[in-house]
Amino acid sequence: VTLFGATAEQIDIGRWAARRFENAGLRTPDVEIHFHTRVSACRGYFGRARMGTVDICAPDAMTQRVLLHEMSHVWLDQNGSDMVRERFLVLRRLGSWNASSDPWELRGHEQGAEILSWSLSARIFTPLIPDNDPSALAAGFELLTGTRPRSG
Repeated sequence: VTLFGATAEQIDIGRWAARRFENAGLRTPDVEIHFHTRVSACRGYFGRARMGTVDICAPDAMTQRVLLHEMSHVWLDQNGSDMVRERFLVLRRLGSWNASSDPWELRGHEQGAEILSWSLSARIFTPLIPDNDPSALAAGFELLTGTRPRSG
């Protein structure tokens, strides 16, 4: 994990996020994280992940959630196989992994990132996706990672 443009507080948040992967027994994604002061740097979003690079444009109060979500995208890209993605789509009853024609909350890539960040955050963040009861989320996490969610 390499940070760019980070304040001291953002450095701490970046370290926290990396430790969350480690504490869950997952390999920390190989990622560059760029912190920005304007949402326009993230194409109008609070965060964006693309090809091993994460851009964070979130207000301070949202940085942890957005960073963990975007790092989860990178983790999925670096660790997920086509077979696991297909099984996840079936489990979650979704039509595509990341088709722009599907609503955000019905894309497998977004649900996967929400589920990973939910578990990695010790369940302090409520996933912004349908079917978000803890047992369904835990099943998704286990399918994506091959491990059960850990507590704390």
